[in-house]
Amino acid sequence: MTPAVDRLVVIGVGLIGGSFALDLKQNGLVREVIGVGRSASNLALAQSLGVVDRCSDQIASAVASADMVMLAVPVGSMHAALAEIAPVLPARCIVTDVGSTKQDVIAAARAALGDKIGQFVPGHPIAGAETSGAAAARVGLFAGKPLILTPLPETHPSRSNGSQRCGPLVVLM
Repeated sequence: MTPAVDRLVVIGVGLIGGSFALDLKQNGLVREVIGVGRSASNLALAQSLGVVDRCSDQIASAVASADMVMLAVPVGSMHAALAEIAPVLPARCIVTDVGSTKQDVIAAARAALGDKIGQFVPGHPIAGAETSGAAAARVGLFAGKPLILTPLPETHPSRSNGSQRCGPLVVLM
C-alpha cells in the first residue's frame, strides 16, 4: 500500500503534533516524518521514541520537499512559521494547523502565504491532555475525537472535500 503522505513535516513536535505523526505512522499513512522545533533535546527525544524519523531546526529546508505540513505551534507563533515556509512551499504541499483559534491563524496565513493561501486548510482537533512535549505524544489521542477542518474560499478543491465553497467539515478520527 502506498502511503497517502510521502513526507510530513511537523513543526512543533509535542502532544498534538507528535500524536498526529504517530497515528499516521501507525496506520501506514505516511512514509517519513520530519520533526522541526526549537528544542534540540525535545527533537532528539521525539526521534528516539519513533515519533519522527528525522529532525531539523531549519523550517525552510525541511518544508522544501514536504507533501504536508502540520503547524503545531502556539497561535502567536503561526505567522512567523508561515512566513518562513512560504518561499519554499512546494506547489503540491498541503499546510494545516492545530491552533485553538481560527480567525487569528487564518489572518496570519493570508498575510504570510499570499497567493499560496489555497494550499492552507485550517484545522482544529478536539483532543488533548495536560501534558506537553514529545514524551506526551501517543498513538490514539485522536481516536473517536472530532477534527474540524475549515477550508477557505481559496482552498483548492483537491485539498478539501472537492467543493470550492464548503463550510467547516467535522471528521471523526
